[in-house]
Amino acid sequence: AARRERLCQGVSVEDVEAAADDLVQRAAVMSRNAVMAAGNLLIAQRRDQLTYARKRDGTYLPKVRVYQEGDYVYVRTASDCVAGSGLAMAVEPRVLRVLQARDNGTVLVVGRDGGKRLLNARNLTLCHNPNVDGESDWSLAKPAEDFPCSVCQSALHWGELLLCDGCGLGYHLWCHQPPLSAVPAGNFICSSCKDKGV
Repeated sequence: AARRERLCQGVSVEDVEAAADDLVQRAAVMSRNAVMAAGNLLIAQRRDQLTYARKRDGTYLPKVRVYQEGDYVYVRTASDCVAGSGLAMAVEPRVLRVLQARDNGTVLVVGRDGGKRLLNARNLTLCHNPNVDGESDWSLAKPAEDFPCSVCQSALHWGELLLCDGCGLGYHLWCHQPPLSAVPAGNFICSSCKDKGV
């Protein structure tokens, strides 16, 4: 940063000798940095040449991360990096737990809401946070907007659709027998499950 500020300052031409010394110092800084930059470019170019050669002859095997049951992972988003940072990957803000890693490169994961998703392993990255709460919190679960009521089979008014904590079926407040006037506090058990002793 100090070098950049030094190089961005203008050169005063009032004193010719001082200006000449300043230009010589700037040239020395630039030649040192140019050598480092060129060296880094040569290293990257050589690495790429070797990678391409191995891809052409079939000996290149990319490292594949093998996920184990119980691993915690993030899902990568479309952009490669967080804006303004070349180091942090852009990921969805929620942590998922691996249920099953399959041989075809897909991974079955579950969130705290109990929702399961089948994802490509390339779209996942490990979560190294040691304080992940692995318990399911079913209060986070919400039905999909196209989830139908089990009585009227309508997906409309899903904001007033109750999910039974026993069987997982959905009921509108007015479709449930007996009809409900408001969303009950706590867990909701439908009348069918109550009759079965759930």
